Amino acid sequence: MRAREWLSDLRGGWRGPAMRRITTAADGLAVGRDNFLLLRLLAASLVIYGHAPAITGGRGWPDIFVWLGWGSYSGDLAVNVFFVVSGFMIAGSYLRRRHLGDFLWARLLRIYPAYLLCLLGTALVLGAACTGLPLHDYYGSHEVVRYVTKNVQLGKGLVWELPGVFTGNPKLAFVNGSIWTLPAEVRMYLWVALAGVLGILSRRWCCHLLLAALFVCGLLAPAHVPLVPLASFLRLAGYFALGVFCCVNRERIPTGWWCVAGLAALAWLLHATPLYPFAFALALTAFVFAFAYASPWLGCLRFGDYSYGLYLWGYPMQQLVAHLAPRLTPAGNILLAWPLAMLLAVLSWHLVEQPALRLKSLPGAMQAKARGMFARIRAGG
Repeated sequence: MRAREWLSDLRGGWRGPAMRRITTAADGLAVGRDNFLLLRLLAASLVIYGHAPAITGGRGWPDIFVWLGWGSYSGDLAVNVFFVVSGFMIAGSYLRRRHLGDFLWARLLRIYPAYLLCLLGTALVLGAACTGLPLHDYYGSHEVVRYVTKNVQLGKGLVWELPGVFTGNPKLAFVNGSIWTLPAEVRMYLWVALAGVLGILSRRWCCHLLLAALFVCGLLAPAHVPLVPLASFLRLAGYFALGVFCCVNRERIPTGWWCVAGLAALAWLLHATPLYPFAFALALTAFVFAFAYASPWLGCLRFGDYSYGLYLWGYPMQQLVAHLAPRLTPAGNILLAWPLAMLLAVLSWHLVEQPALRLKSLPGAMQAKARGMFARIRAGG
């Protein structure tokens, strides 16, 4: 019986609490259970795995995905997964709210509290502990203030180094190389907000036209895609757009592993052609939804979403380990850095992120209170 159920899962999707079969992303949303939290946590861990060889000086194994000939290393693959999931969820978030202020407030609460904690923690605590400068010189340096104030703007020119910090590390003195994706993420939020306000997101054919136009612009004039100022953002925008497409067409997006197998085979056949990156992107997107909806729900992360904190703190902890033990292999760096980053991610979630997310309803509550006050004034008058 177990083998039969497992084969059934592979063909179409697992059965939820109401024994409802999940065959599309819309079915998965209706059931209300998915493995997105686990997928994001695995992706954040994969970023740590991908950074380890560079942080330890280029020693160690070849990246497993490069060795397999996938054309991307593990860090890029993980970030691609993040942006597919983000596009799907962020578009859904706007469609549920359909209110620009509430949407932007929710996005602000999700991005900034944990990010600001990471910036201040790395600048004021980690940097001070690892700098080669006297503490009064370190804290008196304009570069420490600039690291926080410049990076918090999430512009295209981020600051990577702190004075005297990690300068003796095996390869790079970057404090947090992972934050490069956050400016791209924020710009994708703005695209969703714009499409939502104009009514494009809620009209499938309009959304298809917009995504097609942006795709053509990305191919023919990549330097002129609006809100995508850097070439490195273009790939991320493409994967985010795939997530948005899947949200808008959720009733037609299959979630079975058979779809992953078919698209993976297509990508393999096109491996030596210019079409391979596009076929691979479709296969990876199919994997995201199969993992989320066509796999048995594990429910192991019901205590919190630690993926964002793990992503933010992974690189600084790897650099800290490389600073303290520069001769460690990539495996040793991962084994020490991952638990440290995970601990900080847990603290970030429970002390900062979760309390901040409880404020999502604040604008609505304030509006309701204001309406009630004006109603009482009119009634009294």
